[in-house]
Amino acid sequence: MRAILRILAAAATTASAAVLSACAFLPSHRDPERIEIGGESYVSGFYENLWPDGIVFDEDDPPAFETEYHLWWEVAGAPFSLYCAQNKEALYWNPTIYCKESESEEIGAYYADAGNFDYYIGLYGDSNENERIRLEANANTALLEKAISLNTRIQENEGKGLLNGREDFSDIEISIPYAKVLPVQPVFYRMSKDGFFTTEQNDWLVADGKVSVFGSYDADTDMYTAYIIDEEASAYMLGLLGEYGLL
Repeated sequence: MRAILRILAAAATTASAAVLSACAFLPSHRDPERIEIGGESYVSGFYENLWPDGIVFDEDDPPAFETEYHLWWEVAGAPFSLYCAQNKEALYWNPTIYCKESESEEIGAYYADAGNFDYYIGLYGDSNENERIRLEANANTALLEKAISLNTRIQENEGKGLLNGREDFSDIEISIPYAKVLPVQPVFYRMSKDGFFTTEQNDWLVADGKVSVFGSYDADTDMYTAYIIDEEASAYMLGLLGEYGLL
């Protein structure tokens, strides 16, 4: 597992370069801002920093319809009318989800409300990737949310240039020697109760008896860059990992 963690961390440091080198492979036609379906205008953007992790279609699921550059499926079982679009030029599954424009504010508010989500912990790895533990209703979700929302802000700002208002996290940035990081990769996240949208799941480190947000790994110095989370939240998260036998 130690070797796996080193590989994953090293890979994360080259992600930006990989994105730049892969630009030529990105779809040449972007997802539409809106589309008319059944006489209704549908738009995306309502789920902001969430990922459509629980919405997956494949070749066995014929689309509801096609446009020149996209396949479209209706999302069954959602609390709202949603459609899933996959760019035909994309080399991997990277869907965009659309809702009725007339309901977009209501739907956006629904998925922005942490009360409409369940919280999960687990480990990422070969033997654990499908093992996720849904926390009970008495879990201290306020503490978990402190850490999860910080993780979301950090990951969101990674993709922004200075001209777009990058948030500065230098006051909570720390360096951790590789040897001090425990050879586990925990996951903490929340998923909407309909199972369709999730926050960032990975990007956590455990070292020196604390949980922190993963930033990057420098193979030359054998050091991690990480970000300090709320002390009480860190202690609570560490306790959960121990309680469920994940450490």
